[in-house]
Amino acid sequence: MRVFITGAGGYVGGVVASRLVTAGHSVTGLARTEESERRVRRSGAGARRGGLEDARLLREAAEGADVVVHAAVDYTDPAFAAQEETALGALLDGGGGKPLIYTSSTLVLSDTGPEPVSEDRDAAAETLQPFKRRGEQRVLEAGGTVVRLGLVYGRNGSMLPTALLSSARTDAVARYVGSGETRWSAVHVDDAADLFARAVEAPASAGTLVHAVEAGAASFREIAEAIGRNAGVPAAAMTREEAAGVFGPLAGQLTRNLWVVPTRAAELYGWHPASKGVLHDLEHGSYRA
Repeated sequence: MRVFITGAGGYVGGVVASRLVTAGHSVTGLARTEESERRVRRSGAGARRGGLEDARLLREAAEGADVVVHAAVDYTDPAFAAQEETALGALLDGGGGKPLIYTSSTLVLSDTGPEPVSEDRDAAAETLQPFKRRGEQRVLEAGGTVVRLGLVYGRNGSMLPTALLSSARTDAVARYVGSGETRWSAVHVDDAADLFARAVEAPASAGTLVHAVEAGAASFREIAEAIGRNAGVPAAAMTREEAAGVFGPLAGQLTRNLWVVPTRAAELYGWHPASKGVLHDLEHGSYRA
């Protein structure tokens, strides 16, 4: 199939592009810069230069594809929310009802509490990612598929794991907030890419939302302890105020339970993560120096 991917030069989108190329699909990735274009081409995909603000380009790319995967995200760019509105509208218009797979995250949820929740849990009215909440609604109403990622890790990448590890190595202590009992569902980037590929190859019924997470949910303290063992430093608690000073905008993510289950992904796509888990990878896997 012909697949157009936004974010194909990024962390998740790049692995998705590579996985689809390996499966024999004709993949084209959106590339904003020369460096992004090089990363896209290294995956074996073709590259189309442009940005998310270019509605005409995105509309044309979607028209020429059998499936669109919208994986682009930039949490550091304050203009991204507006770009997302433009880009998603163009991709939906250009696709004309063809399958569109939208990348979201568990950050659209309120605190899930001490027990896991299913895909039936609605996104929160007040969320750390309001633009993703709006995006989910638009895609589901248009009959597309939403893949809601947990904490993505693996391949020595992803913003939060690398930030936590960098802080531990710099400060000689691996920090967690308060008691560290908050729990986060996680997913290895390779397992996430496998789910995207399954969704591309066997689209589910219109308006489907799935969670992309592995079994269980590590606590913040367990994650900090695994990072500490990797870095050879102790784990210790810090206050919420201290967390804001150390992690900036990421701090709000660290004090909420985001524990979900991937019931629908298993039922609809036969998807079962193969990774050994986030704690193993942080301590013994790709994040080893």
